[in-house]
Amino acid sequence: MKLLKLSTALSVLLLAAFSVSAQSQPGNIAGLEFQTPKNGMVKQYEDGRKQKVAWHKQQNDNQGLYVFETLTGERTGTYIVGRLGLHWADMDKPKVSDAADLAQYQALVGASVEKLTTAYYEFLPKWSNPPTDMNGKYTEVVTFHVRYGHGDDFRSAIARGAEARQKMNSLLHYSWYRLVNGGRGGTFVLTIQHANWASMEDDPAVKSLREDLRAAFGEQEAMSVIERLNSSVEDTYSELIEFRPDLSYIPAK
Repeated sequence: MKLLKLSTALSVLLLAAFSVSAQSQPGNIAGLEFQTPKNGMVKQYEDGRKQKVAWHKQQNDNQGLYVFETLTGERTGTYIVGRLGLHWADMDKPKVSDAADLAQYQALVGASVEKLTTAYYEFLPKWSNPPTDMNGKYTEVVTFHVRYGHGDDFRSAIARGAEARQKMNSLLHYSWYRLVNGGRGGTFVLTIQHANWASMEDDPAVKSLREDLRAAFGEQEAMSVIERLNSSVEDTYSELIEFRPDLSYIPAK
């Protein structure tokens, strides 16, 4: 299964530019917690999350809390709990205080959690061609680790690829993010939404990146972009996550 057809050597949200934010002009920051339940306590964890959804509703919280379950990879079984579409300043003045939120977490969820990791990501709209809706049940998540000192090559290659995709009116929808705090430097994330398992099959109508680059800018530029991309990437890692609306708090419009 090809994830993005980045090149012959490098075949490869989260999510529609975080348009789900309650703000009229959402920001580009996602605050994510990776919560791994204790062995044998998944039911207790999910029950606690559902109770926390009810609590946020009682507080009339204006910031959504979106939950995804990791289905593949080393973090299988880990839940991703995120506030999406934030501006940094939003975290200075949340409607529900951090202290109150933490108290409810500890009371309802904390005892069932084995491990918790927090990270912040920035959505990169100029690189992305996000979908226009949030109907994807599954999301492919591909993490790129860029070689030290090769960040400029990677960024220029991805930006040029985005230009080609846009120029050729690519049918492929995807979103790019950059890890800004809480992990390894030089980490970028690509997400692709899927409505179901069947939609993960390769679509013959979607051209590869090399083909779009060649059509948009010619063979020489296509080769240059692919070479910069291949030489700048140290490794990639793929996962599949599932949106869990039953565990998520979605503010009323």
